Amino acid sequence: MAGKRIDEHTLRVLEFEEVRTILASYAASDLGKDAARGLYPSVDVRWASGRIAETTELTKVLDRGERVPMAGLKNIRPILKEFGKKQSVFEPVELVEIADTLAASGRLRLFLTNLEPFESSHLRAMGEKLGDFEPTVEEVRRCIGGDKRVGDDASEKLKEIRRRIAQLSENIHQRFMVIVASPALRRAVENDNFLMRHGRPVIAIKSNCRNVIRGTVLDRSNTGATLYVEPDELVELSNELEDAVFEEKKEVGRILWVLTKMVLDQQETILDSVKMLALVDLTYAKARFGIAYGMSPPDLGLGGSLHLRQARHPLLLHLTSRQKGCPMAQLADEVVPIDVRLGDDFDLLLITGPNTGGKTVVLKTIGLLVAMAQSGMHIPARAGSRVSVFRQIFADIGDEQSIQQSLSTFSAHMRQVVKILERTNEGTLVLLDELGAGTDPIEGAVLATAILDRLMHKGGKVVATTHLGQLKSFGYSTPRAQNASVQFDTETLQPTYRLMIGTPGSSNAIVIARRLGMPRDVVGRATSLLATESDGTSELINQIQATREDAEQKRSKAQVMLDEANAVRSEADERLQVIEEEGRRLQKQADREIDDSMQAVRRVIEEFAAQMQNAPGVWSQKARALAEKVTEMAAGTPLAQRHADFVAALRRGDSVYVVPFRREGVVERVRKSRGTIVVFVDSKEVELPFREVLRPDGREP
Repeated sequence: MAGKRIDEHTLRVLEFEEVRTILASYAASDLGKDAARGLYPSVDVRWASGRIAETTELTKVLDRGERVPMAGLKNIRPILKEFGKKQSVFEPVELVEIADTLAASGRLRLFLTNLEPFESSHLRAMGEKLGDFEPTVEEVRRCIGGDKRVGDDASEKLKEIRRRIAQLSENIHQRFMVIVASPALRRAVENDNFLMRHGRPVIAIKSNCRNVIRGTVLDRSNTGATLYVEPDELVELSNELEDAVFEEKKEVGRILWVLTKMVLDQQETILDSVKMLALVDLTYAKARFGIAYGMSPPDLGLGGSLHLRQARHPLLLHLTSRQKGCPMAQLADEVVPIDVRLGDDFDLLLITGPNTGGKTVVLKTIGLLVAMAQSGMHIPARAGSRVSVFRQIFADIGDEQSIQQSLSTFSAHMRQVVKILERTNEGTLVLLDELGAGTDPIEGAVLATAILDRLMHKGGKVVATTHLGQLKSFGYSTPRAQNASVQFDTETLQPTYRLMIGTPGSSNAIVIARRLGMPRDVVGRATSLLATESDGTSELINQIQATREDAEQKRSKAQVMLDEANAVRSEADERLQVIEEEGRRLQKQADREIDDSMQAVRRVIEEFAAQMQNAPGVWSQKARALAEKVTEMAAGTPLAQRHADFVAALRRGDSVYVVPFRREGVVERVRKSRGTIVVFVDSKEVELPFREVLRPDGREP
C-alpha cells in the first residue's frame, strides 16, 4: 500500500472505523479481524484494483456455494516472534497451534490454486504464496496427541521409558498395598490411601505409632497428629521411578526441541505464509460483508471523477437492519439510494435546501464509499458505479465546537477549512457540510463563495452542502459547478433522501409554516414580503431549474438504456471469453491425447524393433527405420514441439516442476545428446528425461 495516508480527521468524521469493525466481524480468525481493523484507504490505484479483484473472485466462489477451508487459522505470529525471550522450546500447545495454522495454509493453498485460472487468477496468485508445510504438520501431529501432550509414539525411547514408568508405578502400588495390609501396621495406619509427598510414596502413620515402621518422615499434618513416612522398602523402587521420570522429561525435551527446530528452520517462510493467510481471511471478510450488504465492485480509475449509482450508506443499512430485526436484503425500500456524479461535466456539486439532515447523509455516503473503494472493498452501490482513487480526502462535517479550546462552531469549522484550503490540489476530494453556517447569512454566503472559488481553482473535486439560498446562483453562474438538492416532501415535512442533481433546494419555510398551523395572515404577510424582496432572480432560477430537470430526466433515461446495452455487451464478452477458454482447453486436451497416442505407438514400435534385431538384415533395417520414423512423428506433435521449445530455452538456474517428485527443482545442465536434464530437487541431483519436467507452475509448456 502506498505510504501517503488519507487525512485521519476525515476518516473519523466519516465513521470509517465503524465500517472496519463491521468488516472484522465477518473474518474467520483473529488474523483476519486484526487485518480488517488495520485496513486503510490506499492512494495507489493498482493496489486498490488488485484487492477489489480478489474480493470479487472470492465473492463468486461463495455465491457458487463453495466452502472455503478457513478452519484452523490462528495468529501464531506472537508465538514465533517472542520465542527465545522466556523459553528454549515451543510448548506442546504452541506446536499444536502452529501445526493447525500450517495445515490451514496447505488446505487453502490447494483450494485456491485449484480454482479456474480464467476467473480466479488473483486468488490463485494468493494461493501460490502460501507455503506447503505438510511434513512439519505430520511430524507435530505424530508426536503430540489430542490431549496436547507428547505421545508415547513420538520416539521408541520415550515409549520404552513410559512403559518402564508404568511398570515401576504398578510395582510401587502393589508393594504399598502389601505394607499397609500388614497386621503390625493395622492400628498405626491413619488411612490406607496411596499418598505422595514431594514426588515420593508415603504412608499416613499416627504420630504416636512412629516406631512401628522403618522409613523417612517426609511431611506431617498441621496438627502434628499424622506423619507421612516413606517406607524403606519403597526407597529403591521410588529412586528408580524418579530416574525414569527424569529420563522421560529429558526425552520429551529432546523431542520438543527437534520439533521446535523444524519450525524455526522455516520461520521466515511461515511468517510470510501467515501474512498471506491474514490477507486471505481479510478478503474472505470483504466478500462476506459485500454479500450481506448487497455490495458491488466499483470500477476504479484516476482523474478525480466518480459516479455512484443507487448508493446506500453502509452504517445506515446496519442500523436499520438492527432496528427492524431483518436481513440487509429486505431493506431495499427502507434505505433510499442516491445517484451522484462528480468530475465529468462538473467539479463542484452544491447541495442546497433546508437543514433537515438529508444533505449530510449524502455527503457521508459519498466520502465513505470512496474510502471503502480505496481500501479494496466492494461498495453498497449498483454494479457499474465508478470511483476515482483520490490522493487525499478532506471532510468538514458535523459539529466541530470545542469547549476546551473555547472555539465556537463557526471558528472550529473555519480552522478545518483553512487546513483544507492549504492542502487541496488536483486529485483531492473535498466534502464540506453546511458551508457558511454559524454566522451572518450574507457574510457567510460571500465567504462560502470565495472558499468554493479557491478550491475549484486549486483543482479539487468538491461536494458542499448549505442552506443559504444566496449560493444557488453561484451553482448556476459558475463554470464546472452544479446545483443539487435532497428532495423534500411538503406533505409529510420529511426529506425523501433522493438526490436531485440540477435542482437547487428550496427552504420551503413558508410551506412548512403553513402545514404546521401558522396563522393565515402571518403566512400571507410573509408571502407578500417575499414577493417584494424578490428581484426577479428567483423566476430566472426557476426557469433554468425547469430546463435542468428536463435535461436530467432525459440523461437518466439515456443512462438506463446505456447501462442495459453495456450489460448485454458485457454478458456477450463473458460468454465469448468462456467459449475461447473452453476452446483452448479442448485444444490442449486434444494435443495431449494426440501426444499420448503417438508415444504409445512409439513404444510399441521400439519394442518391435528390439525384437527384430536378430531377424534377417533387411527386416531388421526396416524395423529400425520404422521406429525412427515413428519417433520423428511423435516429436512433431504440437505438444511435443512446445515441450521441445521449452527445453531448448532452459538455462542453468531456471526453475522447473519435476513430475516424479511433484515439486520444484533448479536446472543444473541440459544434456541434449541424451535427451535428459539434470536438476536439483531437495538438495539432491537427479537426471530425468525431458518429458518429466514442466513449467514451474506445473503446467504443460
